[in-house]
Amino acid sequence: MAIAPDQIRRPRDLSQIIDGAISLYRRNFGELLAISAVNLPGPLLIAIASIVVSDWGTELIVITALLYIPILALTFIVSAAIARAIADIADGLPADFNRAYRQVFGRLGTLVLATLRVLGITLLLLITIVGIPFAIYLWIRWAFVTQAVVIEGANSRDALSLSADIVKGSWWRTFGILLIVGLLVAVASGALSMIFVLVPHEASTLLNAVVGVIVTPFGVIASTLLFFDLSSRESQDVSIA
Repeated sequence: MAIAPDQIRRPRDLSQIIDGAISLYRRNFGELLAISAVNLPGPLLIAIASIVVSDWGTELIVITALLYIPILALTFIVSAAIARAIADIADGLPADFNRAYRQVFGRLGTLVLATLRVLGITLLLLITIVGIPFAIYLWIRWAFVTQAVVIEGANSRDALSLSADIVKGSWWRTFGILLIVGLLVAVASGALSMIFVLVPHEASTLLNAVVGVIVTPFGVIASTLLFFDLSSRESQDVSIA
């Protein structure tokens, strides 16, 4: 069943989030896939490097390390553009490649700063080993920083607070839903990758990079629907109070 634009920003349970993500992706497949395809060059370069470099040791590690940072940065930008496209649909506009990226690049400095705040703090906790549980806790609290910046227009500091506020009281539910969504993305990736199991390794490596681009929008759409769910629940609690 299709989701009416005015029904996107509302509370929904897990099954409704998953069904909604599938429906939105199916109905806007071309534009959302085009937005996601911007992330294709990075994985393709790594895949090509793994094929071309005969020594699977130091050379491949160095190449992957050099590519990883720009690939990670591009992944955040692509995710932000997909989230912005879903917000546009919720506002009654069609998903549009140019508009989504134009709005994201208009907020790029804020998005980068907010993301660095999250990554910096969580990575510092992770490397201490004993801080791993705290890193996981904060990662979930700040899971919607991207949506806070590109949808709500928050600055880098307020984006962390906004995400933490809507997750407050729903940490375990948020963790569980994001975990299930992540597992669904992994299963979908594995299932699509199985199609290429009989093709030569070189071809399957390249095709698996394409699979990643195909499944990415589903995860971002689902997390954005969860963001709308939590935001609407918080708004209801505030109005009742």
